[in-house]
Amino acid sequence: MSLTATFRSVEPDSRARRDLRLVPILLAAYVAAFIGTGFTSRAALILWAACAAIGLALLLRSGIRRQGVWKAQRPSVNQAANANHTSARTKSRRRTLAAACFVAAGAGTAATTRSIATHTGPLPRLAAAHAQATVEAVVTDDPRTATSPRGPFAVVPLRIERVNEYRTRLPATALASDPGAWQFLPSTRIRITGRLRTPRGDGTPDAATLSVHRPPDVLAGPNAWQRLAGRLRQGLRDACAHLPADPRGLVPGLVIGDVSQEPESLSTAFRDTGLTHLTAVSGENLVFVLTAAMPIARLAGVRGRFLTLTGLAVVIGFTVLARPEPSMVRASVMTVLGLLLAAVGRRARGLPLLCAGGTLLLLFDPWLARSYGFALSLSATAGLFVLAPGWQQALTDRRVPHHIAESLACTAAAETFCLPILVSFTAAITPLSLPANLLAEFCVGPATVLGAGALLAAAVWLPLGRAVAWLAQWPADGIVAVARYGSRLPGATVAWPDGLAGALVLLGVYALVFLISAAIAKRKEAS
Repeated sequence: MSLTATFRSVEPDSRARRDLRLVPILLAAYVAAFIGTGFTSRAALILWAACAAIGLALLLRSGIRRQGVWKAQRPSVNQAANANHTSARTKSRRRTLAAACFVAAGAGTAATTRSIATHTGPLPRLAAAHAQATVEAVVTDDPRTATSPRGPFAVVPLRIERVNEYRTRLPATALASDPGAWQFLPSTRIRITGRLRTPRGDGTPDAATLSVHRPPDVLAGPNAWQRLAGRLRQGLRDACAHLPADPRGLVPGLVIGDVSQEPESLSTAFRDTGLTHLTAVSGENLVFVLTAAMPIARLAGVRGRFLTLTGLAVVIGFTVLARPEPSMVRASVMTVLGLLLAAVGRRARGLPLLCAGGTLLLLFDPWLARSYGFALSLSATAGLFVLAPGWQQALTDRRVPHHIAESLACTAAAETFCLPILVSFTAAITPLSLPANLLAEFCVGPATVLGAGALLAAAVWLPLGRAVAWLAQWPADGIVAVARYGSRLPGATVAWPDGLAGALVLLGVYALVFLISAAIAKRKEAS
């Protein structure tokens, strides 16, 4: 799969009919959620009540304005038409601003109340006191292994539902000294004893961290969905186990985002060449799965609403299989909205679909506003819908072949939108990202398709899965060659200021390039 998969899955908005009405609503939700997660006082709720009041005032003013147009003397036909047109545009803008205020009030209220919950109550108090506690919790994601000067340890995302004699329902992270004893599937219920601490750093939804030195007691195993997903994921790992180290780690990453076996040197090469997104499951993988599943459903005779339900089931199943990371959740919500629009006979439009999906997610989980993965996913997809169509057309007008023009436009557009966010925490720019992505694209599709085939084949018969994985090794080796060779080239990464200052400097460069390009285009038109 490539970045163009997401671009082709919905109808891109042309410059002439680009629908921007939902953009301020998404921005309002994002800003309110980001700010709201930093408030821990109930007094902050007054701010969100004020946002709602402003929205209500805009709605009321819109209605009063509409009535006041006709209180003047009777206008002529042309004056009436112009007045109606102006009034309609003003009313539409006010309604959009009112909707943005209401959404900001909702997202801000949800964010503030959740932030208050993570800083008040028994669990945060015990964490602030570094108390020893016994908790009952549910594993919410796959444990991963990290290293420290003291040796390897397990990082286990949890939802704590009881601490000592208190009931609660707050996210936390367990840091366990024995990684081998913590290989649990999500939804497993456990009881553990350890020392609670306040999480380090801002912008985390966790109410506490728990340092553990004893194996946990398993109270209940994972649910049926997670057991099935775990078997499929393990089957793919087993099918790739006989491959060399690089493809053994890469193929599961391409298919389901499982990078647990990926060598650290390969991860570094991917970062240096801008190929990290290949192993971050998102819309590309989901589009691939639906592209394969929906024709099969049609051949089986599934039609109408049942076809929509089949698509929804595929989305939910793949989300469970690939794990609901922020980029995966964003892609899933957009796909669900697109399927629902198709069910009522409407074509999904790129930018409105992205804004609607992003807004719904921020209302549901405001902490996504502080996730770099979610921000990068939104930015890359926005680049595909905003810049890619025009750039592709410009390349096609210059007789660049359609497929190459599409790949160039999609890769460059996504990179342009993501770069200001990337430099804010990487302090580097990867000039080789565009050529590396173009070269890797020829191998990504075959490797992903064969990797998915290996997953399905291993579920039926492991030797067959190993044979298909052996075939997936060859295109995977091509991706590895691009990453490793590119990372060794001089200038693969260029140092850049980090943080907000680095992002603003890069945006200033963008503005300068835009002004120069506009001046050149204007001079050409004049001549």
